[in-house]
Amino acid sequence: MGRRLPPLISLRVFEAVARHLSFTKAADELHVTQAAVSHQVKKLEEWLGEPLFLRLNRSIKLTKAGAAYAKPLTRAYDLMAEATDALLQDAGPQSLSISTFDSIAAGWLAPRIKTFQADYPEVGIKIVTSNRFSNFIDNEIEAEIRYGDGDWPALHVTKIADEQIFPVCGPGLLGGKQVLEKVEEIGAYPLIHDEMVMEWADWLEAAGGSDVDADRGLRFNHSHIVIQAAINGEGIALGRSLLVADEIAAGRLIRPFGFQMQSMFAYYMVCPKELADQVWVSAFRDWLIAEAQQTMALYA
Repeated sequence: MGRRLPPLISLRVFEAVARHLSFTKAADELHVTQAAVSHQVKKLEEWLGEPLFLRLNRSIKLTKAGAAYAKPLTRAYDLMAEATDALLQDAGPQSLSISTFDSIAAGWLAPRIKTFQADYPEVGIKIVTSNRFSNFIDNEIEAEIRYGDGDWPALHVTKIADEQIFPVCGPGLLGGKQVLEKVEEIGAYPLIHDEMVMEWADWLEAAGGSDVDADRGLRFNHSHIVIQAAINGEGIALGRSLLVADEIAAGRLIRPFGFQMQSMFAYYMVCPKELADQVWVSAFRDWLIAEAQQTMALYA
């Protein structure tokens, strides 16, 4: 019989809140927003069909069920940490070099890598950006985060996250509006193009088609510049889900139109096959998957 478990991200968030008895302190520990923590706790309570906290005026308190649930969970996480420490104690100081596109590094990896470093302070981290995939020969790279179709048979490949593409803009661009009802309304605003990902014409066709002039507007060849231009109010851009999640959660970007398009590409971690089971490479891969899941949960 398989294990009956709730969403593991929600479980981790609940354990942190229960330990601190604070949504704010749990958010700081997990490096997410307080709203994301509250969302995950509510999601767990709905899954269990049981309230876990009493929300008081300026504090929270575990319910009887919550206290009973939290105690073994904390012990379980302690046991996992002890097992990880035991596995890694003989690995000694090492370094891990990671390569990726500059948009992924700037827009997603760099703000998060401190959490991996906190878990593994003995590992020296080096992040290298490049617009080309590494051949793992010309440089000393152990792992690479790629955006593509996943077809790299000579390497060990692990999918980190799928990608959805949808319009985003700064909250002030639409005036008093927050939502556009029809695709045609997009034509009233400047467009921002990300030449490395998808043309507006393709998205507009997938959204139902319109007479919007899909060729006008600013063009950039780096996604992090596209995102910044949208934040600055320069127009509506096509956001890439993993790379805009933080900005949406922080309120710097909004989604003015509900339709989202599944990208033909996704995010992957690749490495030479002979390094796939190396301690730090494996730990980094597991961390990437967990971080990507937490990122997508910010606005799920």
